[in-house]
Amino acid sequence: MRNRWSAGSDRVIALVLTLFCGITRLYRIGRRTSCAWDESHFGKFGAFYVRGKFFMDVHPPAAKMLVALSEVLAGHNGTFEFKGGEEYPAYVNYVFMRGFNAMFGIALAPLAYLTCRLLRLPPAFAAMAALFVTFDNAITVISRFILLDAPLLAFTALALAMLAGFYRQHARPFSSSWWQWLFGMGVALGLVASAKWVGLFAVALAGAYTIYELWEMFCEPRLQLGAYAKHWAARMAALIVVPVGIYMFWFWIHFAVLTNYDASAAFMPMGFQARLKGSPLAQQPYEVTTGSAIRLQAPGGAGYLHSHVHRYPAGSMRQQITGYGYADGNNVWGV
Repeated sequence: MRNRWSAGSDRVIALVLTLFCGITRLYRIGRRTSCAWDESHFGKFGAFYVRGKFFMDVHPPAAKMLVALSEVLAGHNGTFEFKGGEEYPAYVNYVFMRGFNAMFGIALAPLAYLTCRLLRLPPAFAAMAALFVTFDNAITVISRFILLDAPLLAFTALALAMLAGFYRQHARPFSSSWWQWLFGMGVALGLVASAKWVGLFAVALAGAYTIYELWEMFCEPRLQLGAYAKHWAARMAALIVVPVGIYMFWFWIHFAVLTNYDASAAFMPMGFQARLKGSPLAQQPYEVTTGSAIRLQAPGGAGYLHSHVHRYPAGSMRQQITGYGYADGNNVWGV
């Protein structure tokens, strides 16, 4: 009876915390009617996905694809360019987009409570931790705009909760709950690593705990070698194969969707560029023939063979030919 009451009370507390957190994230979320802060970057990337326009960015694609999903659900056609400070037009439902992003910020409160309870903290202390997350000003602000940080934090919190749940099962290896928490952690790590590079810190935390746990088992003389090998295999499958598979899956979608040419594709291999719709390279035969226009790139992507009208001030005094690392019309050579 006590366990059933405790589980029920935890659900009630988590629900109340979620509602409180929802108020802080959603109250007057559309008050600012212009493109604010880094919405100019990530909203624009989402619009590129809607239009299928290729682009380059330093971050993995998962969180940006979630921004694109919010734009699709909001009915955006991808034409608004999200210029900083520009007023949102009537056809861009920015309130829905911000609200979609805020859902990830709202999820932080129940995840914080769950994590603390899994670590055997009393309900009062777990609720206090969740309230800290709820009323943290920085987390609240970044959860109210079209940014990547709210999904990143939500996936990080999910990974920590899965790690805490897996830790609770250390005395029951290979039970159904043990497998669920282990593979849940693998999925969460794949998501957080696919959102932003900083998510690798969550991967490092899980990796450090895994190394510690395997070392402790290695020092346990009663553990049979076969069982120890099974522990290694389980963790390799859940914490390496699954996250890497999820990470690669997001990039597969990324390249499958972005099929229209943009100048930023100049950093990609020539064969890739030639296959993009609207690419200048696609207007000629794929194989180099007489009359082809080509770009010659140094091994390792160091730069393109480049020429322009300027002449060397000394020596041959002839037209300059150099290496240049960016897309430019003077990189194109005729055969």
